[in-house]
Amino acid sequence: MRGRRFHYRGRPFAWGPLVLVAALIVALIGLDIAMRPYVSSVVAYEAKNYAAATICTAVQNELKSGHNSYTDLVKVSRSADGTIQSITSNVEKQNTLQAELTQTIQHIVENQSHTTVKIPIGTLSGSSLLHGRGIGVPLDVTFSGSVQTQLKSSFSSAGINQTCHRLLLHVTVGLYTYMIGKDADQTASMDIPVAETVIVGAVPTVALQQALKGT
Repeated sequence: MRGRRFHYRGRPFAWGPLVLVAALIVALIGLDIAMRPYVSSVVAYEAKNYAAATICTAVQNELKSGHNSYTDLVKVSRSADGTIQSITSNVEKQNTLQAELTQTIQHIVENQSHTTVKIPIGTLSGSSLLHGRGIGVPLDVTFSGSVQTQLKSSFSSAGINQTCHRLLLHVTVGLYTYMIGKDADQTASMDIPVAETVIVGAVPTVALQQALKGT
């Protein structure tokens, strides 16, 4: 018994092209599903990099135009023999500085809220050989929501009997991204150095705890 052959208006109907198109569609869908997590991570990375660069530049420019130094914001008390007794925060000046920097960042969010970042298509492919190559795929990044900030202290060793004390502004801002029909909400967080100094001498644990609580 011979196999059946379907006809369309009296002519044999070719199934080959339809099968090929169907296979291509299935392959593209599978590729999209496989690459989606990687593309999402690249999009989030690029968006957060843009946010960090934009906000850090604005904060550093504001700090350059101000007159606050480390000694204006923090007081290190010593005994007569030079031993460190306490590290205390000037709460009033720190709160004023935080409010000014928050206002600066909010201004950036409101007035430079949208930009387009180009990501090479080779980077989106996930291939190390193609990374940074190919045409740029536009990624729209928009600041969204309010800005949250908090001043905090960080201590690290700076050598023998020396401690580096940094005041950092912790910033959290919302982002909205859109690329190739896909959108997402992101959150970018960053720590921006505000002031720092190297404290010479042993810093007692109690003094460290007081400083950490004060910011």
